[in-house]
Amino acid sequence: MQIQSCALAGAPDDHAPRVWLAQGLDAADREQARLQARAALCACLVPELDCSEDELGISNLRNQAPQLLWRGKPLALPHCSISHAPGLALLARHWQGPVGVDIQALNTTAPRHELAAVARLFLDQKAAQALIDIPQEAHFLEAFANAWTRHEARLKCAGLGLVEWSGALEMRLAGIGSAPLLLAHGYAGAVAWRKPAGIKA
Repeated sequence: MQIQSCALAGAPDDHAPRVWLAQGLDAADREQARLQARAALCACLVPELDCSEDELGISNLRNQAPQLLWRGKPLALPHCSISHAPGLALLARHWQGPVGVDIQALNTTAPRHELAAVARLFLDQKAAQALIDIPQEAHFLEAFANAWTRHEARLKCAGLGLVEWSGALEMRLAGIGSAPLLLAHGYAGAVAWRKPAGIKA
């Protein structure tokens, strides 16, 4: 397994979380991949926490954000997030508040009209229309993946599951910034975090 730091696209942000990409995870056994990703995140955090890998652990409960454990006891900080694609995982930590991360392989076989319908249902109206207005098929697929991972990352940061877009959801996501990640061609990824008061999302 290889672990490398993952850069955010765009201008540097002093408040942004730290993100790593873990490669070489078990692509056939999802549960094993989950355990490998958690071990990788622990390895990334050891230098920051000045402890041994044996002292750290990450909770592994479905539909719950990963909780960092020190000698079996939950730690309030840093906040963590993990997202999987076959053989890969994005790992994130943030000292200043909740964090969400998401990765997916570009889907080049999904019909465009189906993805457009998904965008209209789950993304805000402005983002959905911007996608629909893209003329080239390849550009549309890439833009959809980027928009979708950013949306999923923001939902994770807010501790929410996937729901249809609404005014109430917009309010829940207010103040959560996001940024795309620089990944290999064929993948889209994003990280989201709650911006400090006074900082635009």
